[in-house]
Amino acid sequence: MKFTNLNCQVLWLGSPRLPGLLGVMAAIALVASFANLGTMSFAQHKDANGKMMSGMKGRVKMMADPLAEKAGLQSATGHAEVDVDKGTVEITVMLADGTSLPEGTVLEGWLSTAGRKGGPGMSTASERDQKYGPAFGKEELAMQSRDIPYALSTGLLKRKGNSQTYVGKFKIDNPLTPYSAVAVTLESDGNVGTYDPRPGSPLMAGMIKEGMMSSK
Repeated sequence: MKFTNLNCQVLWLGSPRLPGLLGVMAAIALVASFANLGTMSFAQHKDANGKMMSGMKGRVKMMADPLAEKAGLQSATGHAEVDVDKGTVEITVMLADGTSLPEGTVLEGWLSTAGRKGGPGMSTASERDQKYGPAFGKEELAMQSRDIPYALSTGLLKRKGNSQTYVGKFKIDNPLTPYSAVAVTLESDGNVGTYDPRPGSPLMAGMIKEGMMSSK
């Protein structure tokens, strides 16, 4: 899966301590900017049981990835209805008239979060959930998994009759607060047999906090 990531570069201005200081300041500014994105559009509140709710609910507009052109699908459009607190996602993809999925290819939806070395939005990777041992039972693999983006499949998108529209619905018993983006990939292995469960070629994606609009 391919996303644009922001990188901060530090310029050496002579002082041996200045690059480190500027790096810290840049990191603080970057964190603050993402925090503002989250609080400008959505208001946190508590439900009837006192549980903190994010208030994030609405439509995420997805944009076609440049690689979609290789499949002749650069004109495809899509959006996702997301309810972060309820853990639900409904993805809709509309292919342009006269286009179709390559033979043997299916569409799969994803929720994604950044790793420590890049990805969409801010990384939520941490060791807090590994109190009783590293993920996968090996520290090296655990560290590698925290460095790269994590993608959670929302399942295949199904075609609506003979239309150009594909829809996928997903629900999980967890809030979606760690995830920064919704994406759709082209799975050229058809997800049959011993298929690769990792993401295939990107078709389109949208940032949840930046792209979400009110569903009202």
